[in-house]
Amino acid sequence: MVGAAANADALADFQAAVDKTWDEAALAVGAAGMSNVGSVPLLPGKSIGAACLGSQITACVQWWAELQQIAKLTGWTVTEYDGKIDVATWNEQLTRAAEAGHDGILTFGAIPSISGQGLGAIAAKDIPVVGMTSDDPEGVPTFDTRLDGGIRQDNFEVGYLQGVAAYKLGNGKLHAIGGYDGSEISVARREGLESFIAECVAAGGDCKANLRQTDTAQMFQQIGQYCSSLALANPGFNVMITQVDDLTAICVDEIKAAGLLPEDAFGVGVDFNTIGVARISEGTNFLASVAAPYPSGAWQGIDELNRLMSGQAPSTDRLWVKGIFHPGNIGTIDAASGAAWDVQLFNPTAVYGEVWGLK
Repeated sequence: MVGAAANADALADFQAAVDKTWDEAALAVGAAGMSNVGSVPLLPGKSIGAACLGSQITACVQWWAELQQIAKLTGWTVTEYDGKIDVATWNEQLTRAAEAGHDGILTFGAIPSISGQGLGAIAAKDIPVVGMTSDDPEGVPTFDTRLDGGIRQDNFEVGYLQGVAAYKLGNGKLHAIGGYDGSEISVARREGLESFIAECVAAGGDCKANLRQTDTAQMFQQIGQYCSSLALANPGFNVMITQVDDLTAICVDEIKAAGLLPEDAFGVGVDFNTIGVARISEGTNFLASVAAPYPSGAWQGIDELNRLMSGQAPSTDRLWVKGIFHPGNIGTIDAASGAAWDVQLFNPTAVYGEVWGLK
């Protein structure tokens, strides 16, 4: 009986910790992503390259759109480079950006394992570069610029919060299936989710997962097939988890179309783009997304490049805006506007306009 009581206490403690994390995972509004060391007046007339791994990724499109809005405010020129989720094309685009004479370059998705040639070309030109998702950044030790506190820390937490959301919305049951690619970002998120599951199991909770890995291109091209086969192999699942809202939506739809979706099953996405806003607003089989969005990062990236080009040291304390959105708080978002949710909740033009010294 003593052992049973101890197990019950462990599970109660775990559930209390989950509840606390769930309650605290609220959106940080205001000057999202501002550095505590302060910004500097904006340099005039700069030319920036914005290289993204692939325009198939909704977050890339949102990021580029936000950068163009920033360009109108700042008078800077922003040129887009599309890697088309193809390693050769991606490195060609990074190299083009390096050779185009830009004053600075922003990269989204330049993970070291697939970007060596392009990042080397940027390094050879000694162009300031800010990576959207990496700590080194982009895994190149000779670069000392950075945007956020680190891929491992941030993306591990994102994956952990996916576990929290799935457990809460599943009423204490987390039987997950899903797909991830092998990028550093996705691996860190997967490790965060698996850490949550390990804590759950250790406390005597009802948690397990079957997550299938593939490469980035296959992930986008074959996610429906992967999820359907996982659903067949794991009929007791209750949640689908992937590395981005787009893929979660496809996963849910494909499983539902195949008649393999249990009544209590739902999807949990990440990066909370307009697809996530719309689907969670419906309140059907896509019930949560962990916010780690990139439109706010567009403002952070421009601000960081401005710091670097002004001779300032890189900031090390920028935090991604993140939290869990679900049917209980989705009412704060205007899904019909099509705008990025994190930009709606504060006025970046006013905030950054002030710190950059714009009238």
